Amino acid sequence: MKRNQVNARMVAGFWGKDLKEPNNWYAMNVVGDTAEIRIYDIIGWPFVDADTFLNELSNIQQNKILVRINSPGGDVFDGMAIYNALKDHPAQITTRIEGIAASMASIIALAGDADKRQIAKSASYMIHNPWSFYGGDYREAEKAADLMKRLAAQLAEIYADATGAKQADIQALMDSETWFFGKEAVESSFMSNVSDKGAAQTAKFDLSMFAHAPKSTEPTKRDLERTLTQDAGLSRSQARQLLHGGFESLATQDASDDKAVSAVQNLLNTIKG
Repeated sequence: MKRNQVNARMVAGFWGKDLKEPNNWYAMNVVGDTAEIRIYDIIGWPFVDADTFLNELSNIQQNKILVRINSPGGDVFDGMAIYNALKDHPAQITTRIEGIAASMASIIALAGDADKRQIAKSASYMIHNPWSFYGGDYREAEKAADLMKRLAAQLAEIYADATGAKQADIQALMDSETWFFGKEAVESSFMSNVSDKGAAQTAKFDLSMFAHAPKSTEPTKRDLERTLTQDAGLSRSQARQLLHGGFESLATQDASDDKAVSAVQNLLNTIKG
């Protein structure tokens, strides 16, 4: 994918994120004799991209590295590059899932040494088959499907090597999009032990694209947009305008927008009871 503003917005939109939000969820710091890497964001450009990660990782001289993870996943190839770079690093690697490690983040979590893969008791771990977007005729569809099958087999092999499970059993779990919580991930041998340390800072993710994601207690932007279009009768553009610009952004002289303002007011009154 070309790295331009249009594609950056497309990737951010898929994850329900706004590029205007501060990108402060990824950082490398030194704490005593340990280099601490925090991955609290989407894997891959324009968020935690492999190029930036590998450049910074190559400068780490400490003999211990702690990778703190709270990520819903992201780009397969960037994730694989990050996983391999951590596996190849001479330092002792500890990975700690502090919130969520889903999709490619679950692979990165396996880069920790066999007895140094931690998960908070309230955190979650998810494995599934990789996804892809493509355009073209049936020949392109067949190529995409073949690539997805090969990538899925590669990921299943990594999971199997880490857990000692049969690759066919792992593939079945991936086919079903399987979630593990806290000690369940340890009991299934993905993680080695349960940590009492959860996420120090909260990073919110839209997990609505996953089939079996745990329900969040807070609505995502997609939830709000759906409510505004289906319950308040706003158009999609009006809903997005409201979410990005606030209630006053709809208060214009345009008659259709006046109706939209009225609809939102009625919806808010209904919610307040």
